[in-house]
Amino acid sequence: MRVLHIENDSSAAKAAEAMLDGIVETYDRTALGENAVKMVALAHYDLILMEVLLPDVDGADVIRRLREARVLAPLVILSWVVDSHGVFDAAAFGANEALAKPFAKEALVDCVRKVAAKSGLSYPAQKTISSMAAPPGGEERRRHTRYKTDRTATIAQGPGIECRVVDLSHGGAGIQLLADHFDLPTSFQIVLGQQTRYTCRVCWRQGRRLGVKFLGRG
Repeated sequence: MRVLHIENDSSAAKAAEAMLDGIVETYDRTALGENAVKMVALAHYDLILMEVLLPDVDGADVIRRLREARVLAPLVILSWVVDSHGVFDAAAFGANEALAKPFAKEALVDCVRKVAAKSGLSYPAQKTISSMAAPPGGEERRRHTRYKTDRTATIAQGPGIECRVVDLSHGGAGIQLLADHFDLPTSFQIVLGQQTRYTCRVCWRQGRRLGVKFLGRG
């Protein structure tokens, strides 16, 4: 089985690589969504694993482009935006399965085996490793630590949209809107507490729930 892992956190990528030792035959890795699209155009992959919070493009856009290019390889989302205590619709993203970070080896292996079995794939006992496209400048990115919260916040649209932050890390947040039918732009600012303001980009939305990536403060 040939696997492509799209993950900008090198620590998370190395951990997943170790977990899949003996399960996959070839393991390729890239940190950037644009690189992933190019790699899939040049080589066949049996399975794609990916974080949707990427440094260059939205993971949802990467999946859309892959599916529009008729890439039929099963795809598993491995991300902080997957709430292990709620319902995450992987199919709405064009994915086959989703697994919330952090995850145990057994959970990842079971997920990969489940998807592989449905697709008629086998699991060779040996693998080769390659790595491509580290973040620009070889920058190491911190592994996200996500906290469950129940903080109120305001989305700076018009008079302001009240919401609740249910997951929070230095890289992004899971947000619960308090009312339906808000047409939000792709990017907006959110105010946490009295003064802390972040510029955000929407990565996914399901009804009142949405996941955002922090682009910067102020």
